[in-house]
Amino acid sequence: MLVAAGALAAAGLAACGSAGATRSATAPASAASASAAPALPACAATVADTLEQVAQRIYRVAASGEDVTEAVDRVRASQALADAIDGDDARAARAALNALLLKQIVRIEVLERGRVFASAGAGAAIAPVRGSIPGTSASFVLSVQARRNYAQVAGRVTGAQVRLSSGAAGRARAANEASFGASLYPAGGLRVMLAVPAAKISCPGRRARVRVETLGHVGERIYEEERDSTQATATLRLLEGSRAFRRAVAERSPSATRAAIVGFFEEHLHVVRVRVTIGGRLLVDVGGPYVLAPVRGTLREHGRVIGRFEMAIQDDAGYLKLARLFTGAQVLMRVGGRQIMGTLEPGPARVPERGSVSYEGRTYQTYSFTGEAFPSGPLRMALLVEP
Repeated sequence: MLVAAGALAAAGLAACGSAGATRSATAPASAASASAAPALPACAATVADTLEQVAQRIYRVAASGEDVTEAVDRVRASQALADAIDGDDARAARAALNALLLKQIVRIEVLERGRVFASAGAGAAIAPVRGSIPGTSASFVLSVQARRNYAQVAGRVTGAQVRLSSGAAGRARAANEASFGASLYPAGGLRVMLAVPAAKISCPGRRARVRVETLGHVGERIYEEERDSTQATATLRLLEGSRAFRRAVAERSPSATRAAIVGFFEEHLHVVRVRVTIGGRLLVDVGGPYVLAPVRGTLREHGRVIGRFEMAIQDDAGYLKLARLFTGAQVLMRVGGRQIMGTLEPGPARVPERGSVSYEGRTYQTYSFTGEAFPSGPLRMALLVEP
């Protein structure tokens, strides 16, 4: 769901009526005493450096992730675009480019002899990608990440204040600040700057433990985005407002309700599973088998409750992918003693909430927290970080 963060998106970042079991990422229980005291400069620098690495990983997804690969393949394979270039038809080339955007490409330009021949998309973008168009003398430059969206996603995932500045100005000056260089679209330098609020700095011990704690908070924020983000709320309101969905539930028709839910999938709404109940009895449950972070809604007709539903905007595999990409940690997801999914299979038999664990000759520092499985119940998530 980035990078749309779930919107996360992507990589895109990018899904509760009753409260889940997740602790607040800004004030974890293990760090309560540490957060009460002023952060030492060395600790603040470790947190800032760790979050800078997370922001860089998010940037790399925008510059070379799956969305980029798909977009480049689509542009290079477009016969309509190649024909328009061969025919020196800029209008046809623009039409071909618009057809290739697919809510994925933010900006794209086709260049002939160093000049812009045709373009599509709008707005400031980052992480330009270049390539040639087979069978022609033209090249292209495209971006799949809007500048504003990147700053929003990086800010939500890291918990830091993120600012983008053209050129090399604005380098980090304080212990709680960090920055790195990136690229503007279609060309030019960009400085990504992070400032970590004191409330987001946890100092539980040595540098290695501070790093693990910081990455663990990132893992929690990624989870919380799938449940509490504006995108999750917008999707919930859309489902609650769907006349076809409400009508099908009011008629207590499993087939019509299922068709309405499949319609949401076909419209490419950011929803992966919907479960509908009437008076506590299941009507339908449509979507993937392993999803997380349920968001609960109510369906009404003329002010009367006709049914309730749970929906999710992210599945377990999606969370696993984002957490792995953005933190670099190994990620395990378990219900009870059973591993549902993980980057280590089968993974350690037991993983402490905080501490160390050895597995297949490697030693990891651990950070665990509890989220909510779909439709309910605890889902234990653990990040395993190598020193």
